[in-house]
Amino acid sequence: MSTVTVRLGEPLWRQVNAKQILLTLPAGASVADMLSRLAEEHPALAEYLQSDELPPTVFLAGTVAAADTPLADGDEPMLMWAAAGGAPGNMRRSHA
Repeated sequence: MSTVTVRLGEPLWRQVNAKQILLTLPAGASVADMLSRLAEEHPALAEYLQSDELPPTVFLAGTVAAADTPLADGDEPMLMWAAAGGAPGNMRRSHA
């Protein structure tokens, strides 16, 4: 077994009123396993975690983690929701 501390970004943490969730997973569990367990244990997160349209981005040790990335005891994966930016036509141009 391994225990991971899942850190939740906006708006995910608001769904469960917690910025971190401690999860115990079987040895060799992957990011996809973690997301499934989170959705199972916290139904309020299910619609966000199981969305094919816009799934959250999972960061592990500062890099984006793929679904098949294995998790180790003590890992602290972070789930972030995609942030939107402005359209390129709305960017200011510098006049030199």
